[in-house]
Amino acid sequence: MAGHAARRHALAWLPDQRRDFEAGARFPSRSVQGSASGMPGGLSAEGRVDPPVPRTSPRSSLRDLATTHVHESITAAAQAGDWGDCGAWVFEPDEALAPERVPALLPALPMSCLDGLGPTDRFEIAVRPLGDVWRLLFATASMGGFGGSGVHAAYGRLWTWRSLAGLSGAPAGASAEEVERRGRQSTWFHFQADTEWFHDDVGSSYGLAALSPDRRRLAVLAATDTD
Repeated sequence: MAGHAARRHALAWLPDQRRDFEAGARFPSRSVQGSASGMPGGLSAEGRVDPPVPRTSPRSSLRDLATTHVHESITAAAQAGDWGDCGAWVFEPDEALAPERVPALLPALPMSCLDGLGPTDRFEIAVRPLGDVWRLLFATASMGGFGGSGVHAAYGRLWTWRSLAGLSGAPAGASAEEVERRGRQSTWFHFQADTEWFHDDVGSSYGLAALSPDRRRLAVLAATDTD
């Protein structure tokens, strides 16, 4: 009976050993009241691929195709961390999208997190390894938003993997091994901008984008700790 219960437990879905990209996770520093701190903020210069200013790409005709299930999966880490607001979008271009085209395309996509972004307003974007993305999502879930406590490490890890699954396009019911494979084969971006959504002076918001292994799907997560 105990063995059957363990297999049914949500945490049983996770790999029993940490993967290499999970190394170096920052665990929350908790107060006696239970609130957590230590959320990394800002966008470093490493890997930057900012598009030229002024940006001249016309508004994209692509439309958001994220289903309710996919939206819930992509935003799992932010929802678990009780952030102020989060959004998820999925776009499928008619042809394969080269990674170097993503920085110019993102500001032209119909996403509320970039509403009001002008051609010369700050839009910063960097290519990121999977490990950096995992650590940012893990901090989001486990440390929580301002004044929140997040979720403890094992569940923070679970919701991080769920967000990776949604961003990388893993099918519903996929194994952790399939999520890992797709995550390693995807191209990852971290971005921030001067819009009402983002409040980057205090490191309280960010955007992530994942270009699928076949380059026919671009998924985006935006999370902000203000509402």
